[in-house]
Amino acid sequence: MNRNRRNFLRDSALATVGFVGLSKFADRAAAQGYRSEATGYGPLIPDPEGILDLPEGFTYQALSRTGDRMEDGLRLPGKPDGMAAFEGENGEVVLVRNHELSHTQVLEGPYGGQREGMDRVAAADIYDPRDGRDPHIGGTTNLVWDPVSGAVRRQFLSLTGTARNCAGGPTPWKTWITCEETMERAGDGNQKDHGYNFEVAANAQPGLSRPIPLKAMGRFNHEAVAVDPKTSIVYQTEDRHDGLIYRFIPNQKGKLAAGGKLQALVLRTKERA
Repeated sequence: MNRNRRNFLRDSALATVGFVGLSKFADRAAAQGYRSEATGYGPLIPDPEGILDLPEGFTYQALSRTGDRMEDGLRLPGKPDGMAAFEGENGEVVLVRNHELSHTQVLEGPYGGQREGMDRVAAADIYDPRDGRDPHIGGTTNLVWDPVSGAVRRQFLSLTGTARNCAGGPTPWKTWITCEETMERAGDGNQKDHGYNFEVAANAQPGLSRPIPLKAMGRFNHEAVAVDPKTSIVYQTEDRHDGLIYRFIPNQKGKLAAGGKLQALVLRTKERA
C-alpha cells in the first residue's frame, strides 16, 4: 500500500470519527437549545457563501454543484442522496452518488430543461425511457477527486432512467448498489416496473453502467443495503411505516445479477404459561 493510499484510509477514518462527534454534538444541541458554538472549538464563523458555518481554522470544499457541465456533456443532476467513496488509481478517489429524482423534476435532471441532452445517451442505456421524450431521470453520477491537489478530475452520468434513487451501499468487490425508493409500475407512461436495486461500477472514466434491475433482491421501497464481505449476503432495509428487514443470499458470491434467495426477518415469540 503506497503512502497516498495510507493517507486516504487514515483521513477517511478521521472523518468518520469527526462525524460521530458532530452527531453527538448535534444531539446535545437539540436537547439544550441551539447555540452558534462548537463545544471546544469556539464560535461558528458565518460563511459568506451561506453554505456551512464552521469554527475558526476549519474549512470545507464544495466539489460540485447541481447544473455543472460534466465530462460527458450532460448536466450534474440535483437531489444527491446516498453515496460511497472508492479508492481509485494513483491515489484518486471515485465518489458514486445517487440522485433521488422522478421524471417530473426535469430542471434538475441531466438532460436540460428541454431534454436537449438526451441524444448523448443511447436508448439502451436508459432503464425506463417512458415515451422516449419524458424519461425517468433518477440515477447516479461518478466524481473523480484528487485528494492531494483537491481538484475534481471529472464527473459523469453512470446510471440513468431509474426513479428516486435514495440510498444503497458499497460492495466488497468495489461497486455501488443504488436503490429505488418507489413502487411505480409499468403503465401510466412507464414502460417498466420500478422498485429495484441496480449495480453501478465505480469507474473513473466516463461511461454508463448497464441498467439491469436486480429483481431477485426484491421489489419494494428500498432504502439501504449492507454486504457481508465473507459471504456476499446482502441485508436490506425498506422505507415505509410497516417496512421489513430483508436478507438476500446470492447464488454466486460477488454476482448479485445471478439471482438468489430473498428472505424477510420474522420475530417469533413464545406464549407464557
